[in-house]
Amino acid sequence: MRIALIADTFPPLRTSGAVQLRDLAREFVRQGHELTVLLPSSEIAGQWAMEGFDGARVIRLKAPKTKDIGYVRRTIGEFVMPFAMLHNLRRSPLAGEKWDGVVWYAPTIFLGPIASALKKASGCRGYLIIRDIFPEWAVDMGLMGRGLPYRFFDAVARYQYSVADVIGVQTPGNKGYFAEWIQRPGRRLEVLQNWLGAPADAPSTIVVGETALAGRKVFVYAGNMGVAQGMGILLDLAERLRGREDVGFLFVGRGSDAQRLRDDAHARGLDNVVFRDEIHPDEIPNLYAQCHMGWSRSTRATARTTSRASSSPTCRAACRCWRA
Repeated sequence: MRIALIADTFPPLRTSGAVQLRDLAREFVRQGHELTVLLPSSEIAGQWAMEGFDGARVIRLKAPKTKDIGYVRRTIGEFVMPFAMLHNLRRSPLAGEKWDGVVWYAPTIFLGPIASALKKASGCRGYLIIRDIFPEWAVDMGLMGRGLPYRFFDAVARYQYSVADVIGVQTPGNKGYFAEWIQRPGRRLEVLQNWLGAPADAPSTIVVGETALAGRKVFVYAGNMGVAQGMGILLDLAERLRGREDVGFLFVGRGSDAQRLRDDAHARGLDNVVFRDEIHPDEIPNLYAQCHMGWSRSTRATARTTSRASSSPTCRAACRCWRA
């Protein structure tokens, strides 16, 4: 099958989403499908750039910057992104390409227009992978009210849902949110567990024994450090345990809150906390082997995962979608 996979994160990015999409791409290729990954990029010089990735074809399409910038610029950039991608795709060698199926990944909520265009041009079905329900989670966390910004984001998200033939959510509890969506004929809603491929065995560039946490029982967090992660509660825990010389906390990653958290830990005088920049995903298993307990975007992903990419539930679900 000829499959288009649309996302806004992929290697060389090191986010949990990039890692999962990397492993999904490898699995589609392993099963013999012809996969093309479509990605936005603000860094390429031209309108598009083509490359290979482990047997898949990757096309990066010129689009506004959406990472590591302010919320207003990010919102504008993400709104424009799918239209810029589609514009530049039509000027690439893949302009006339037809697909047997389209898969796209949320976050972000803004990929609906390009997914819709590819589906219509190919007369195929689409599978939306939803890893968080935005803007609902922002309301639940008290980060947003139900005013005008919420209504804007909600309209964008609901348009994206309307494009999908099948939606894969993370948990049974998420299914209730789509009770109205599933009423339309021809739609299917299912729980799609997270997945990861077989773990790598690369040595970690972080050696815990060479840090201020040497000899302690180490609690590790590896992943994005943003508003949604609520990392402040972990600093509160570290502060409560500051008298325990046998316990330490290691935070590894990047994100909009990373520097604020570092400054907060310094202001509190927490000598039981160490921060490190993000490392390559292949180094994570070795890092975890040096620690005792922790939290991570990746560990949440592996909590319900199988041990091998060859049993990827996403690939099976997507292929059922095309044959339906």
